[in-house]
Amino acid sequence: MNPMNGLLLIDKPVGITSHDVVGRARRILGMRGIGHAGTLDPLASGLLVLLIGEATKVSDYILNGDKSYELKARLGITTDSMDMTGIVTREAAVTATSDEVRSAALALQGKLTLKVPVHSAVKVDGKKLYEYAHKGETPDVVPDREMSFYDIEVVETAPEGAIVRMRCSKGSFIRAWANKLGEDLGCGASVEALRRIESQPFGVSQAISLEDLEAKWEAKSERHGRVLGPAWVALKDAVTQFKRIDIDGHCEVLMRNGQISKMVQAQLLQHVKIGQPNPGVRVVSRETDDLVAILTAENGQFYKIKRVFNRT
Repeated sequence: MNPMNGLLLIDKPVGITSHDVVGRARRILGMRGIGHAGTLDPLASGLLVLLIGEATKVSDYILNGDKSYELKARLGITTDSMDMTGIVTREAAVTATSDEVRSAALALQGKLTLKVPVHSAVKVDGKKLYEYAHKGETPDVVPDREMSFYDIEVVETAPEGAIVRMRCSKGSFIRAWANKLGEDLGCGASVEALRRIESQPFGVSQAISLEDLEAKWEAKSERHGRVLGPAWVALKDAVTQFKRIDIDGHCEVLMRNGQISKMVQAQLLQHVKIGQPNPGVRVVSRETDDLVAILTAENGQFYKIKRVFNRT
């Protein structure tokens, strides 16, 4: 299999889009087959997961876990985008004390029903909210969404804002949390800075900057993901939430042609439990230690092949 099939963990800088990061990675690595998962706005920095080669096929199966962020909330300013890149819609004096800011932040934990930011990809009437926003329009109803925030830690407070670390569930908007904090304090708030620290099971401590990526890639005679250290996650390790089975020989040939052999079916029966959801399965080649396929069992049916990965 192509040695450049896997995940590349990038520490994205402030000021560029996730698409810009993909463009630079394509130029550095000299390949086109690169995508990304879990978009970060230009305002944000931190962990961005790139999908290299055949890893673009696993985008639906990664980054579904909780995420960790550090944000700087600017108090006294409300914008249409809920961050400091938007149009200011209200300014107010900040009268809350540091203790009141801390208490208000710590109170915003658990499941909250918050307004979705208008600069987001949430769809209303088949159209993404940011598409309305870019045209200066607003849909009749901006939806609310249940979001979960926990492990909130107030790192620092100041008259103009606060630095907060937190974890949140997939689909939760940090901008919406900051907007709610401002509402509760009566002065408004917007996100001034944001850094993604973790997207389970990956952390920004594993990630590599674009500058270091280019330097390492140019310095090595062997152009392989392994030279990138912990920033590189081989394809077979990208979906470790799935049970692993190993196959070889005729079973592997059949699997790559879209068929599950009777021997593999017998292996899969070990994961079937009556009355319980059957876990996804990743199939790995004993010969090459590469990911061959992903299998899923849905709606009470037996396992079927969901994805097959090429050896190119």
